Amino acid sequence: MIRKDKIKKVEDIKDIFEQRKSIIFTDHSGLKAENTYSIRIKLSEADSTLRIIKNTLAIRAAKQVYDDIDLETVFKGPTSMIVCGEDMVSAAKLAKSFAKEFETFKIKAGIMEGRLYDGPSVEKLATLPSKEILIAQFLGLLQNPLTRLVTSLSGVPRNLVLALEGVRKQKEQDAVQA
Repeated sequence: MIRKDKIKKVEDIKDIFEQRKSIIFTDHSGLKAENTYSIRIKLSEADSTLRIIKNTLAIRAAKQVYDDIDLETVFKGPTSMIVCGEDMVSAAKLAKSFAKEFETFKIKAGIMEGRLYDGPSVEKLATLPSKEILIAQFLGLLQNPLTRLVTSLSGVPRNLVLALEGVRKQKEQDAVQA
């Protein structure tokens, strides 16, 4: 490969490292081209992409971007990157499903918010509910105390009305007996 091409590819990988908050590194050895194509289609639906890279170029780019992360152990053997969009959880879920579907596909590691996570940690991330469900659960937690407060406060007038109704019935019975 011509040196200018290598420099350009290192710059492209460096841009990915700098611009994306989360990346999942996978081992794609043994995958057929049609399998890679179907993986790319599914990932595009989750606003993510699959990039197959050369390890030496990726190591050079990583050294320029990450001072405290050593990715040399990750970039051994065939390596591809799932460049995640806003929602890393959905990309991690897809990667986990690809690992089940294709036995040669494996999750090596992941970078999220500048921290390196091993493969099992990324797989644990895949067990989280989606962003929408987490937001709904959080809003439910916020709403729960308010609902209890409203129920408690509405109980006071209701109990007053029931007590007054009991007094009225008692007075009617006393008037009828007198």
